[in-house]
Amino acid sequence: MKNVGQLVQNVALGCEDFEPFIDTYVDEEFDERERADMEAHLAGCERCRGRVNAQVRFKAQLREKLSEERAPQSLRERITSELATLELELDEERTETRPLYVRVGWVAGPLAAMLALVLLMPEMTIAPAASSPTPVVDQTVEWHKGNFPLEITTSNPQEASAWFQDKVDFSVRLPHFDNARVNLLGGRIAHVEDRRAALVLYEVDGARMSVLLFDGEGLKVPRESIRQVEDRDIVWLNQKGYGVAVVQDLGVTYAMTSDLNEDRFLGLVAGTMKR
Repeated sequence: MKNVGQLVQNVALGCEDFEPFIDTYVDEEFDERERADMEAHLAGCERCRGRVNAQVRFKAQLREKLSEERAPQSLRERITSELATLELELDEERTETRPLYVRVGWVAGPLAAMLALVLLMPEMTIAPAASSPTPVVDQTVEWHKGNFPLEITTSNPQEASAWFQDKVDFSVRLPHFDNARVNLLGGRIAHVEDRRAALVLYEVDGARMSVLLFDGEGLKVPRESIRQVEDRDIVWLNQKGYGVAVVQDLGVTYAMTSDLNEDRFLGLVAGTMKR
């Protein structure tokens, strides 16, 4: 990477500049000048430091997992093929005039998703685990509590889904709530561990409800938190005073968070699974 510094010369990095390149920073792929720019931002940003630390932990766990267990041959061949394709695309893009910050951003998401395939085992839907803290659920609650500004404000689900289309690596289908009192407010990009996620906010009788959508195949949750609702597995957790309901559909995880009454909250979630 030789030209990243030109993009940020004399301009302080913001979180929106730093976040797409956390993976690149952790892998130490920046030169000294670029890395100094990134570290200057980290020195004053607790939020981004937390995300860097989470990425470091994830990569350590990934290396440990890969050393213990080899993926099936067919999966290894698929990943090798797709990595080769991405490398070819990156080589072609290097001949273009777009800033390197933009070029790398298009590759980081798919690469992270493919690496996660080895660790997360896509044939699993919700993998029960022994009772233990659930980092993904902790992050879900933090996004709900964070009161981050919306990047799109709309009450139209189709408009919101379309806005996310080229920003995350999965199809964003918003849940359908069979309740006229559930009002869509808008959404923004979020992150769950190393993955980009879609954060969508709703208002229910004055209460705030968030839905975090992300590629969460193989998500591990405490075994006792899994319930049967409408013949589907649903995870129900009470985390830091908030109710968190987790369901999966077509490989996408929906983590819904609110301080609504438990019965009412589960009723809303059950309604989304009827369609």
